[in-house]
Formats: sequence, C-alpha cells, structure tokens
Amino acid sequence: MANPAIAAVLVDWGTSRLRLWAVDGAGTVLGEARSGEGMGATEPRAFEGILEHHLAELGAGPKVPVMMCGMVGSRQGWQEAPYVEVPARLETIIERALPVSGTPREVRILPGIADRSVETPDVMRSEETQLLGLGRMAGNGAEGLVCMPGTHAKWVLMDEGATQVSGFATALTGDLFAALSRGSVLRHSLSGDAGLDGASFDKAVRAAIDEPARMLMRLFAIRSRALLHGADAAHASASLSGTIIGQDIAGALARFGKPERLTLVGGGTLGALYARALDLVGIATDVFDGEELARAGLFAAAVRVWPDMFATAPPATAANP
Repeated sequence: MANPAIAAVLVDWGTSRLRLWAVDGAGTVLGEARSGEGMGATEPRAFEGILEHHLAELGAGPKVPVMMCGMVGSRQGWQEAPYVEVPARLETIIERALPVSGTPREVRILPGIADRSVETPDVMRSEETQLLGLGRMAGNGAEGLVCMPGTHAKWVLMDEGATQVSGFATALTGDLFAALSRGSVLRHSLSGDAGLDGASFDKAVRAAIDEPARMLMRLFAIRSRALLHGADAAHASASLSGTIIGQDIAGALARFGKPERLTLVGGGTLGALYARALDLVGIATDVFDGEELARAGLFAAAVRVWPDMFATAPPATAANP
C-alpha cells in the first residue's frame, strides 16, 4: 500500500550495491532498502524493474519522484548522465540531473564530475553527491582538501566557500590492497583474521611518506620479513595497509600541498586508518559519514528539482538532511 507521506525516494546505485531511502517533505527517512543488485550485475533493461520492485516494497506510489546517483548513470548503467567538467559548481550537478527517458515515473540521475586534462584525467560518480551533501551540512567549513577513502580513494579540492570542485585525484588504493592480498605472493603472509598491528601500521605509513620511491621494495619485504624473521599475519596486514595508505597520502600531498586540517569522508575501519595515518603526519581531520552525506546531497537535489514536493520542508541540517 502506498504511503502518502513519501515525498521522494533517494537512490545511491553503485557498482556492487543499491541503497534506497524513502523520505518525507522534511527529509526524514520513512523507510529504506538495500541490496546487492549493483550496476555491475544488472542489465540495462532490468534497471527499471529492479527499481520499481523496491519502490513498491517501500510504499512509494507512482507519482513519487526518484533522485539517483552513482554508477547507474555511467556508460554501462541505465542511462549515461554526462559529466560536469572541473571547475565544477555543485549547483551545476543538480541543474544537469538527467531525466530518465521511457519511464512513467519521474526519475533523474545526477551526473558525475570529470577532469579532461591530458596530464591528470580523472572521473568520479557518487562522490560528487556526497560533496553536495557536505556543502549543505558543513557550509564553507568544508572548503579545502577533502579525503574520501574507498576502493578508489578520492582527494578533492573544494573552493568558493565549498561550492565548487576545482580539482581532484583518484588513487587505486582499495583495488590494490585486494589484488595484492588475494592474488600476489603476499597472500601467504596475510592468511587468517589477523587484526591490526598498530605499531607496524604506523611504521609503514611513515616509511611510505618519507620514501615513496621505495614502495615496491617495501611491499616485497612484507613477505621476506615473514619468511626470515617470523613476522606474523597481523604485522603483514598492517604493513600492507600502511604502505598503501601512506603512499596515497604522499601522492595527495605532492599534488595538493599539506593542509593543517582536512575533511575526511567515511567511517568504519578504513576511515579510522586514514585518520590515524593523517594524524601521524600532523594533519587534523573533521570526519563525516559518507552515507549520510550521500542522502543529504540527494535530498538537496530533490528539493531543487521538485520544489512543489517540498514546499513546507525546513532547511537541511546535519540532523535533518
């Protein structure tokens, strides 16, 4: 049965995950759904059926609009939402929300951001929506460097009072960790649930930042240390993680300079590791939850695109995105 209180449904449709939130006119979450039906496992003709199934489960009637972000708007997704080029105003992302054709329901996909320069070409999808939410929740306090850890970690330079992305860089951090820990010789040293050796992590971070040119040699030394000196799996895991994260930070500092403070998007174990590594090099962090930011960004877009649905909605805040 349709829930008349639902004003819109917000959707983050990534490569491996699908997340939906049904919200009322004030942005309060009335229901949510999650599944593994990511873009990577979905045929283009199946997107609408999957979406409508979850909307029915949430009680979203046929007139409820849907605002989406993520890989659903990629070339391999439902419909391609062309990138906004840097320098990219966050408001432009909303203005260029792509209406999905051929659907009776009003559905839009937010575009990603691209840097088309020859020297530093780069792309992002979904992170721009988190940045949109960050701008609403933190205001101009989010101006400066933003670190967004993940499978493909993003480093973003926000300016103009945190209303514009002037540049960004992506690092293959999560993919690299997975490939080395599962498909390289290092897998023999990383077996089991080893936990984390904090001292080994710290040492690896400092070494990566102080001598980034020796990264490949230090990676192999993880295996040698296990064979020759009996280093355990906790040491190996922490050394691999610290080396990759430290190298990532070293690259970001070389590209954007060293700030006294930055915004860190992401919680959990990975976010905590980045916060620890950044603290080691004297950089303080303001931490925000990535999922909360994505929802706030999607809601901001929905309010702009369908103002009549939110005529009585109060301004978004951290507690009420």
